[in-house]
Amino acid sequence: MLEYDSREGRHKFIAENFSEFISGSVINIGGGGEKHFLKHIRPTEYLELDIAGKPDIQADLDNDFPLPIPDNRCDTVVCTDVLEHLDELHRVFGELIRISKGHVIISVPNALAEIKLYLRRRKYVGVAGEAGVDVGYFTKYYGLPFKKPEDRHRWFFSYTEAEAFFRGHAADLGYTVVKEHPVGTRGSSLLGSVARVVVRAVFGEAAFKDLFCSVYWCVLRKNSKS
Repeated sequence: MLEYDSREGRHKFIAENFSEFISGSVINIGGGGEKHFLKHIRPTEYLELDIAGKPDIQADLDNDFPLPIPDNRCDTVVCTDVLEHLDELHRVFGELIRISKGHVIISVPNALAEIKLYLRRRKYVGVAGEAGVDVGYFTKYYGLPFKKPEDRHRWFFSYTEAEAFFRGHAADLGYTVVKEHPVGTRGSSLLGSVARVVVRAVFGEAAFKDLFCSVYWCVLRKNSKS
């Protein structure tokens, strides 16, 4: 499975691409509280943490510090499409490492790839609200809507910036990056495929990633002495 367009699709994507890192006790940070992820994995223990709904642990990631979870509590920590929504991204990221005793699976979006939506001049159409009123005119999480939106991405960064961030904190937080998995490397049309080949050849790998890889995924393995 190369792409996904829903939370359910994302759950399946994780199970298909990162199953070797999911075992033992698993906690899904920002999982929503409904445990849909359990349809795709079989851990010995599964917990969800979220601010709303009926999660096992209710917490506000921006304001509850430290998180009400002991050090090295879970074998696998899953945190997908969450960090970019937080003011305290850096602090919460440190907490993910603290509560893991094995692996941390993370995904964050490449905001720079959204530039293509502006260039195409396509109005946002989706369930999040009216374009330009409740959400951005061209994209859901950016732009300047008339009304204050309930949820926004707090950070604008590219794929290669995300890559550098998670690689760069390995030494000080005590983990090793064991897998990186970009989403969007293949075009869905002939034009998209050709554009990727041209950009990669002319401008290099970094430009290719920043323009076409919509999501950065990584798996971090906590060092045993941490």
